[in-house]
Amino acid sequence: MWKWETDREAKGVILVIHDMMEHHEYYTELISKLRRQGYHVITGDLPGHGQTTRVHKGHISDFYQYVDRVSEWYEISREYNLPIFVMGQGLGGLIALEASRQDHIEVDGLVLLNPLLSFKQSFMNRKNTLKTSVRTTSDETRFNPGIQMKYFTEDDKFLEKYVNDELLVRKVSYHWYKTVINQMKTTTEYLDEFPDVPILAMFSRKDEIIEPFISSKYVKQIPTSELRVLMMDDVEHSMFQREDTALQMYYLERFFDEQLFKVGVI
Repeated sequence: MWKWETDREAKGVILVIHDMMEHHEYYTELISKLRRQGYHVITGDLPGHGQTTRVHKGHISDFYQYVDRVSEWYEISREYNLPIFVMGQGLGGLIALEASRQDHIEVDGLVLLNPLLSFKQSFMNRKNTLKTSVRTTSDETRFNPGIQMKYFTEDDKFLEKYVNDELLVRKVSYHWYKTVINQMKTTTEYLDEFPDVPILAMFSRKDEIIEPFISSKYVKQIPTSELRVLMMDDVEHSMFQREDTALQMYYLERFFDEQLFKVGVI
């Protein structure tokens, strides 16, 4: 877990939860921008990702390993006694939703960036093949999920970083796959249990990893009194792993400022 504190008068704390296969270092530019806006940022690597482990890379025994890790970050963020926001990209969005649904975190706002609520059909078509070729061996058997790095972003700088990144998860276990699929189903079935938390959800219209319109339909079912859902053009799955993020940052700033205004911080 890492803490990046703003050198300005702090307005709030933002927890950033990274996506599947990657790790927190892909968010350093976003973190710098948030710090300049007056936010402390807390993030880290999820279990089976980045620097957390090499033995269990691409594998988890239970989805609540993710929820428990985020809960740890949340408890640290409470020490600042400031408004708390959680931002989750892809898998991180699914984790943020489940952590909120189960009351592991109580935040002032939730930002969902292409949350993993429905895989793209091209990925799901592999399901029968995986059952026959992988399930007959071991739950910890790793396989290439067929998600190309260009699906995350087409930005050359990040694509070059992917190629040379030894910490990147390139294969996942069958159990990871099964666990995530089951969690997506559980979370979407029980969205009516979700607390009344302000939500900003941004989706990429041409996302190659998730089904953006199905996922956005799920998000719209959340019984919150404040929900904004945006469908973005010309942006790949990873909202902030690209050179031009001006529009995304504009929406973030407006959302955070609105919530801070309501609680009297600004």
